[in-house]
Amino acid sequence: MTMHDTKMATQMPPRAPLPMPLQDFSKPFRDPQSRPMMQVTGTSWFRLATFLPAAATTMALVAIIMDWFRKDGFVAIEIAMMALVGFSAFWIALSVASSTIGLFFAREANAAKAANSTDAMDVALLIPVYNEDPDAVFGRLQAMREDLEKSTSHHRFGIFLLSDTRDEAIAFRETNLFDKVRLRTGSNIDVFYRRREHNTERKTGNIRDWIESWGADWDAFVTLDADSLMAASSILRLSDEMAANQQAGLIQTVPRLIGANSIFSRVQQFANNIYGGALARGLDRWSGNEGNYWGHNAIIRTRAFAACAGLPILRGNGALGGTIKSHDFVEAALLRRAGWSVRLLPDLTQSYEETPQTIIDYVLRDRRWCQGNLQHLRLLFSSGFSAASRFHMLQGAMAYIASVVWFGLLVVWALMGRGKEESVFRYFAETNPLFPQWPEIDTVSRMVVLAFMLGLLLTPKLMGMALTVSQDPSLLKVGGPFRFFANALCEIVLSFVLAPILMVQHVSAVTRTVLGRDTGWTPQNRGGNTYSFAMLARFHWLETVVGLLLVIGISAGIVSLWLVPIAASLASSIFISHLFSKNLSRRSALAALMETEERRAPPQIITACYA
Repeated sequence: MTMHDTKMATQMPPRAPLPMPLQDFSKPFRDPQSRPMMQVTGTSWFRLATFLPAAATTMALVAIIMDWFRKDGFVAIEIAMMALVGFSAFWIALSVASSTIGLFFAREANAAKAANSTDAMDVALLIPVYNEDPDAVFGRLQAMREDLEKSTSHHRFGIFLLSDTRDEAIAFRETNLFDKVRLRTGSNIDVFYRRREHNTERKTGNIRDWIESWGADWDAFVTLDADSLMAASSILRLSDEMAANQQAGLIQTVPRLIGANSIFSRVQQFANNIYGGALARGLDRWSGNEGNYWGHNAIIRTRAFAACAGLPILRGNGALGGTIKSHDFVEAALLRRAGWSVRLLPDLTQSYEETPQTIIDYVLRDRRWCQGNLQHLRLLFSSGFSAASRFHMLQGAMAYIASVVWFGLLVVWALMGRGKEESVFRYFAETNPLFPQWPEIDTVSRMVVLAFMLGLLLTPKLMGMALTVSQDPSLLKVGGPFRFFANALCEIVLSFVLAPILMVQHVSAVTRTVLGRDTGWTPQNRGGNTYSFAMLARFHWLETVVGLLLVIGISAGIVSLWLVPIAASLASSIFISHLFSKNLSRRSALAALMETEERRAPPQIITACYA
């Protein structure tokens, strides 16, 4: 077989078309297939218990700042500072409240009964790929297939590799590996492969093409990214839950991160796997049946999705027009609008994905996500969306806009200097209406506010650690108490080092989006690279410049010494990015740095892929 023969290797089952009409965001829609929905007990109370404390905490902090400026009245920059503080504090306080709810009031995880021969479903596992490493993709595919083969269930499964690959060499390798998998005898789980001739509308179009061509034969499908990995027990649990709950249109898992080999990816992995549990449980509590979708590692009812989630092309060009890029949030909102429930299973184990190995790869992925999430602001007031769905979409956009607010606070803080006499504003004429009469703020007051903000930032981490301890008091799965708490301290320190760099990169991503600069569609670099210093310098020049300006201001005595850690991080961003991309080999002295149980005692499904 030559590279030009790759289309001939395509093998799919007989066509079973299922219509997928495009949705109109200006008109409400109710799917006649959907069932009357029972509300989850206590959802309204948990929403109050989450949002009211967050609002109260925010108002308390703003009141403290207002008291500083109250004596001489307020000027524009002081009002701006209070607004920025309030905006930043609310989203942090919301995370604190959600984590608290998740730690103390998690929903009981009562698994659905295993499906019998009557209610069993035909479930397709969909793996969309675009110029991915074929060996890694097929390694995960085969691991999941073998795990399912060893399990017992009345559900029937099939695996579809849906290729949008444009690189002929990669496509050639895909077809070769597919032939090997297809010809393997003794399996009761079929594997299919299709390579699209035209990869219109990216992943959205790839899934839609499958639904419109073969979807009618499958009751549900599990969406998997190219780096997704799920154990058979998790796939069966999702299938049983979908079969038992006829109101469910989508059930989402909380994927844990695996495959972290660099310092940077270990930071992300530890934070996600250790701290994310309490936050996810809290989200489940106040979301109820109006949860969210993260695009992968979830099960979806095929006919509900086809009837309710066809995404149109948005008017306009550039970053905010065209194909809906972060399609998952919107699809969840459309399913909920049509009468289907969208649930989260925060305690479902053995659902995994990988994380980028370097800061550069992480930021490049984040730029795409930023465009998609800001695109949601155009859809916030679409007809029929529930309040919870609108909030999920707003929260996704705020994840990036918050960095712009933090950067604004940094600028204001730098301009304030160390008081009235050292303020940058002393160089302006006093006739300037923006000239602030900075109050004399004693060191104790500054320390109180600083401790308050740091407490808000650290509390979700502490809640996640507490949940880990409650689930495994001996902490043997994470290396014992000493190693666990040492790793947590390491993660906290390194996260504070990374935070200013990622803040500036998010500001850059938001600016690019607002200016209409589309990042395009490029495959993710999942393996990681050691980038040259020239590349690092080109990528991190903005952070470096901002950091050097802060260093100059601090040296001149006109910028507060409180900003030294931020200035040092930004000015050193090139070297930090290089250091954090270093691979932690198993023989390295740092091999155990920020390990999680997936690395220390991995389940069989992980060892099958990473042995």
